This record gives sequence, structure tokens and C-alpha cells, in this order.
Amino acid sequence: MSAVDQRAPAIRRSPGAHFTRHTCLFALALATALLIANLALQPRFGVTAQLAAVAPLGIAAMASVPSIMSGRGGIDLSVSPLMTLSGLLYATRLQPGGLGGYVALPLLMLVGAVVGTVTGLLVVVGRLQPIVVSLAMFFVLTGLDLKLSPSPTTISGSWMAGFAGSMGPVPGGLVALAVPAALWLLVSRLTTYGSLLRSVGGNDVTAFTSGVPVGAVRVLAYALGGAMAAVGGLVLIGLASTAEAGTSGSYTLIAIAAVALGGLPLQGGAGGIANALAGAAAIYLLQSLLGVLQVSQTWLQVIYGALLVGAVLFGAIAAREVKKGR
Repeated sequence: MSAVDQRAPAIRRSPGAHFTRHTCLFALALATALLIANLALQPRFGVTAQLAAVAPLGIAAMASVPSIMSGRGGIDLSVSPLMTLSGLLYATRLQPGGLGGYVALPLLMLVGAVVGTVTGLLVVVGRLQPIVVSLAMFFVLTGLDLKLSPSPTTISGSWMAGFAGSMGPVPGGLVALAVPAALWLLVSRLTTYGSLLRSVGGNDVTAFTSGVPVGAVRVLAYALGGAMAAVGGLVLIGLASTAEAGTSGSYTLIAIAAVALGGLPLQGGAGGIANALAGAAAIYLLQSLLGVLQVSQTWLQVIYGALLVGAVLFGAIAAREVKKGR
């Protein structure tokens, strides 16, 4: 038997090998345990209401995925104020202008894509650090949010109220999560873009020498994230029946925490929206459980940090086991 054949069983037996192929397993296991605990302590843990509540966080986390996968530390801090901008544009411009129906969704996704494209161009063409550019965009968008609506704008009779309940037989939160997920699957699975994005995020120099348009792939990643984030603004309106600039920074850090907890490699080149959804579910269920147990919210940040450290260590140990096995 050859040396390669002798080492093969070690890879199959290694518990880390499976984890490196499915990096969201840690978050899924955590979310499952937290769900069981919530169901045990909350007999009326309604699926429809919980899906509606977790949807904004899930969308913010999914919108953060493309830019992170593109590499170069592409953490997009502007996702949360872009979500708010989407809701405010609907409340102050589209609905008063007679565009308050379903046509608002593609229009706002187009606006989000344009904003994301601007961010991507500044990163690629300007050769600037993504975190610096996205932080600048965070402040720009937050200012635009305040300019559009200094005080909360109430919305009544909107079709988006279905996001807080049901849309026909389907929970509204599930529909909300399905829209950006479908966009991601359409672009990343039905075209070659998904493999191009992973190659650019994994090693942009190698990808460039192989003929991959690295700059275009990165710009499209930010545009895709912007389009996904725009959906979140409509969901926020559906939940609160108001649009307000005060929510601009609500999902900035927690979305990144969800992505990291979900096992998405922050250096880029791997993962997908499953990581974001698993991490968002775990964080939301943790919040719910702490609320039931009447644990002080001041401990929430400490617990977030501990979970993230645990997730990172788990991933590092698993990856090291696989490397040793090989």
C-alpha cells in the first residue's frame, strides 16, 4: 500500500475534516441546543413570530457575506445604514409617489446595488482598505438617513406588514429571508460567479494570473451585498410599521458577529450564506433565551465574545487536525 493510501483513512476518521467542509456546523449545533432550550422554557414559541423577528439580522448577515468572501478583509460596515436607507426611501419617496406596491422591492434592490457598487469601486479602483471605505460609507449613509427622516415616519396599510405575520400559508419572515437567499443562489450557483468569487478571495494574485477579472468580481460582491441589504429595510418596516434613522447602526456589529460565529472565514475565499443564517439563528436564540432567564443584557456582549472565541478556536483546531492528517 502506498503512503497516500495509508494516510487516506486518517483523513476520513478526522473529526475536523468534516468541519472544514461544512464550517457552519458549530453554529448549527449551538442553534439547535438553544432552540431546544427555548422550546422547553417557552411553550408558545411561535414559529411565525420568531422567523419574523430573526429575519432582519439574518438578512444583514447574508448581505455581509459576498464582500467578506471577496477577500482583502472585505468587511462591509455599511450594511446596516443601507438597510435603514432602503426603508426610509420607501416611506418618504416611493410610497408618497405612488410606488408603494411590490414594484418597490426591485427598485430598492437596485438602489442598494448602486450603493454597493460605489463602495466596491472605491475599494478596487482607489486601492483603499475595505474597512476604511465601508466605515466612511457608514457615516455617509447614516447622514442620509437622518436627512431623509429626522423623526420616525409611520407607515400604515402596507403590504410589508405580511413580513411580521404570514404571506398566505408561508411565514412572512421565511419569505423575507428567501428573497436575498434566492438572489445569492441565482448568481453564485447558476453562473460561474460563485467559483470566481472563491478563487479571488482565496488568492487574488493566482486568480489574476489565471485570467479572472479580480476587480470586477470584487465590485460585484459589494453590489450583491447592497441589493440583499435593501430587502432588510422593507422587513424592518413590516415589523415596526415605522421607518426611522435611529436604526442605522443597529445591525452593524451583530451582523459581523453572526457571520463569524457561523464559521465564515473572514480572510475570504470560502463559505456562503448558510454560515450567515446559522450564526444569525444562534445569536437570536441566545438573545431569546437570556430574555426568558431574565439575564441582564449587559452580559450579552460578554457572551457574544466568548462564543466567537469558542467558534474561532473550534475552527482552528479542526483545521489543524486535518492538516496533520494530510
